[in-house]
Amino acid sequence: MKGETILCVESASRWHSLWRDSQQIMSRIAAQNRVLYFEPGRSNDGSVLSEMGRNLPYFVAPRSWQEQENLYIIPTPSSLPVMNRVLPRSILRVTMPIVSRINARILIRQIRWAMKTLHVSRPILWLYSPSQRDLIGKFGEKLVCYFNYDEHADFEHNAHIKDLIRKSDDQFSSRVDIVWATSQAQAERRKALNPNTFFVPNGVDFELFNRALTANLPLPADIASIRRPIIGFAGWLGYHIDVALLVGIAKAYPDYALVLVGPEELTKGADRNELLSLPNVHLLGRKERTELPNYLQAFDVALMPWALRGHILSAYPLKLHEYLAAGRSSVATALPELHPYRSVIRIAESHDDFIQQIQAAMQDNGPAAIEARVAVARENTWDQRVAEIYRVLESHLRKEEGIHS
Repeated sequence: MKGETILCVESASRWHSLWRDSQQIMSRIAAQNRVLYFEPGRSNDGSVLSEMGRNLPYFVAPRSWQEQENLYIIPTPSSLPVMNRVLPRSILRVTMPIVSRINARILIRQIRWAMKTLHVSRPILWLYSPSQRDLIGKFGEKLVCYFNYDEHADFEHNAHIKDLIRKSDDQFSSRVDIVWATSQAQAERRKALNPNTFFVPNGVDFELFNRALTANLPLPADIASIRRPIIGFAGWLGYHIDVALLVGIAKAYPDYALVLVGPEELTKGADRNELLSLPNVHLLGRKERTELPNYLQAFDVALMPWALRGHILSAYPLKLHEYLAAGRSSVATALPELHPYRSVIRIAESHDDFIQQIQAAMQDNGPAAIEARVAVARENTWDQRVAEIYRVLESHLRKEEGIHS
């Protein structure tokens, strides 16, 4: 696919936040196409009021900048909060559609400004949330794609409105031209609603993460000073992490270092307080993604300590292929999407099982085991994911051109 323009309307990730699927995919699509990446108007990093104040200038004076060739970043004004964590279901049933329509009008204004400024016509519209449904049909788009990366109805804080979110997602999935789903569970549910649903799991920037196996890769000072062995995690430390499990690991291996690399936003409570008080736990903070291989090379065992509840049960972890490309021996909680990879990672069925498997994983770093992990990662790169996306898009574009010829 070449010469197309994609309007990528993100709902969660700013371009310079932790890199996830949207940045990985769009940076590659921009190699042969033009991408307009609309950053979300509000981030969870700040309060609603502070975020609105920060983004107010974009409502008065829209702006854009070129991040790389063919890739333009357009910040958007803050969206109105749905307040789903505080309002009762009876009120949200009425207010959610109203708030979505208001936010859509704000986005439509911003997107049309960018299209006019950058001379865009007949784009591909790439959306991330059913709350964006009112954007469909407003830009003369050729195709509408829905990139489904999570089951938002299954988030714990959405329990009281799960049915409302599920209904909205079902309607949205049925309405778009193409649905991309990042897990088999997500894809299977939407396939029944839209036959043009495709499984596109998380991949890996293989060349980057495989550098962890390079003998002369410099070791950062903050991890070089930590005594081995190191049990480690690299990624966002948020609500999806099983903090009680981390506490159990640190206590079971007092002579090992438990190193956590990434922004720390763990659920506040007794487990978090205990974890941070343990002497062998080291929080190293957020690192640039290009630095991650330097840290991963120091891990004797890499962890995927997901809490088995809610939306996590249908997730396909981004960490999986990153750890494999780095050759790390890994232990994970028993997410359904991980079971096909039992030959290259260790999957634990309980906290005790997880803790026991760490010791076995520590001994599983021979050349054959490392090569087996790397071989799997090599078949699951972001380049391969984008190639599959291209094949689907090209097929649909040919059909669309036939209709209009």
